[in-house]
Amino acid sequence: MTRVKQTVSRQAPWAAFGVVMLIANVSCGKMPEAAVEVKLSPAIEIAETTSITGKVTLKGADAAALRKVIDVGGNPFCTGHGDIVDPSWKVAADGSLADAVITVRGSQRASNLANAPVVDQTKCEFVPHTVAIQAGQNVRFHNSDLTFHNIRIARYEAQGKAANIDNFGQPSRGDENVKTFNTPGIYRLECDVHRWMNAWVFVHEGTHSAVTGSDGRFSITRALADGDYVVEAWHPQFSQSITHTVTVRAGKATAEFEFDFANAHPL
Repeated sequence: MTRVKQTVSRQAPWAAFGVVMLIANVSCGKMPEAAVEVKLSPAIEIAETTSITGKVTLKGADAAALRKVIDVGGNPFCTGHGDIVDPSWKVAADGSLADAVITVRGSQRASNLANAPVVDQTKCEFVPHTVAIQAGQNVRFHNSDLTFHNIRIARYEAQGKAANIDNFGQPSRGDENVKTFNTPGIYRLECDVHRWMNAWVFVHEGTHSAVTGSDGRFSITRALADGDYVVEAWHPQFSQSITHTVTVRAGKATAEFEFDFANAHPL
């Protein structure tokens, strides 16, 4: 049975679980912040049609050398699923880079949204590793494992600093929490029980965003009027994004981005 909780930026009551005391001792950062009123731009109906497509690649690195198996410390549950590979770098042999977020500046919020995206905790990993949403949208956090997980959410601020804004536990398989992200920005997810687990939620000002797949390709599936747009590519292993000016004609455009491994500087 799935149990769903709506989170409102306060800590969940974990005291009934002995493992929680350990989490409380090892967690770092400040307590979750109080809810802050954020004025969102009006949402309008935006047609679901492909507008900008392209690819993101990484140069200057050997894809095989970037693959690292995580040491889970003999965790009896997590070791039963085979190797857990560090998701920080997902690079194909041809340099195709996964988990890059593509956004269009000045994007409007859409009122015709699909269901809230789901970030699952399964086999001791967050899946997917990166999601992109518009401001004001929900994310559903689910636990598919027969083990205790918690989700600590930190928002990145200036100079690379991060502020913990929420932290809630999911002690049982099927547990869910729904979180609303009103403030645009970059959010990191961590599990304090299994410290190697991490993921990202990129909250864009509007609906025009996409995340690259394993082939490095992306597709922004919302309509754009003809004109010039600043399109940005972000990846958590780079502190600086890449921007291009793209011209949309007849509702379509393409964009290619290349990150240089020499400039890698993880958030």
